[in-house]
Amino acid sequence: MHAHARIEGAQKLVGLFGYWPSFHDAEVLWLKVDRKPVREGIYGPTLELLVHTFEITSEVGSNGAYVLQHHVLVLFRFHGVDQWKMEDFNHQNALMGISFKDITASQLELLDFEISLCGAFGLDGSFLCKVVEVVEVTPCDANGEPLLDSAKP
Repeated sequence: MHAHARIEGAQKLVGLFGYWPSFHDAEVLWLKVDRKPVREGIYGPTLELLVHTFEITSEVGSNGAYVLQHHVLVLFRFHGVDQWKMEDFNHQNALMGISFKDITASQLELLDFEISLCGAFGLDGSFLCKVVEVVEVTPCDANGEPLLDSAKP
């Protein structure tokens, strides 16, 4: 079983892309670490990440670059974070990918996932956690700006 099968809300991404994305060339826009737990029965700290990701197609555009589609902002929440190591957060935090590894068979009961943010430029890091949650997936433009719903006032 793939680790994403145990991620709460994973279907929000799989439903859009048809698969669990690798987050290649995605960018971490912000992160928030809070020492308090936000869920009953799980110790803190809690980490939230907002990641701009998209699908890279095999189609080449008129500019000679691959066409990108399905731009979204993914809000992740990680509960029960431990062994947190982050470095080089700056004005652009492009990723080679995000690795989600299920470590339930090899860890204590408080830790179920090993997460690696593989930096291409900027943020790079890793941590362990109990729960991974996809809180929301918001359509955005190519610059990572949320798309406004014209039906809303």
